Amino acid sequence: MAKIKPTIITTPRIVQPRRHGALWLWLLFLVALSLWSWQVFRLGENSGGFDGAKRDSIEASLNQRIEDLEKQKMALTAQAARFERAAQIDREAAEQVKGEVRSLQEERATLKREVAFLKALVSGEASEELKLEAPKLVLVDGREYRFEVTLAKRAEGDDTVSGRVVIHVIGKSEGAEKKLDMEALTDGKRTNIGIRFRNFQKLKTDLKLPEGFDPSKIEVAVEPNGNVYKAFEQAYDWNVSDA
Repeated sequence: MAKIKPTIITTPRIVQPRRHGALWLWLLFLVALSLWSWQVFRLGENSGGFDGAKRDSIEASLNQRIEDLEKQKMALTAQAARFERAAQIDREAAEQVKGEVRSLQEERATLKREVAFLKALVSGEASEELKLEAPKLVLVDGREYRFEVTLAKRAEGDDTVSGRVVIHVIGKSEGAEKKLDMEALTDGKRTNIGIRFRNFQKLKTDLKLPEGFDPSKIEVAVEPNGNVYKAFEQAYDWNVSDA
């Protein structure tokens, strides 16, 4: 009986395909696609007349121009501020000079009135009479005025004059003659001006005219106490002075 040889069975190996080749193909494809896209882009630029270098040069020039204009703007702003400050100083100096001139004019006018009054007082005849001197009416604001007048004795003496002075303003309101007293002219603040002096006294009060009232005269009534000096009235035209 013949020997049966055993059969050796060999299992075949499965060979895995290498993927490195496919990966390199994809990379080459992407590189080629990028180069192709870049070439198409450059071709479009050249066809359209676009010059990148020229664009960069123009942009740089414009940026430099903007920077120069900003510097000029800052310099002009600083110069304008200096000019404005100098103009403000000039205006303040001019206003100060105007104020000093007005003050000197008022002082001069006051001195002139006092000198005229003293001359009249010295040269006047001795009597037991009172006299109003140097009336002055100035505009304060809107329809508000300041009235000043000096009341004095026409004779020397140590006796004291006392009493009161009442002021009225005569004019027209809605076509009708009207006489306003001090209570109406001062918003109820006062009805008269008290007097008490040996030689003279300056009388001063602010008068506010109502709307629609047209003044024509200002009337001053002097009412001294006692029987030594007589009461009297003096009327002045409504003339507003500058100082």
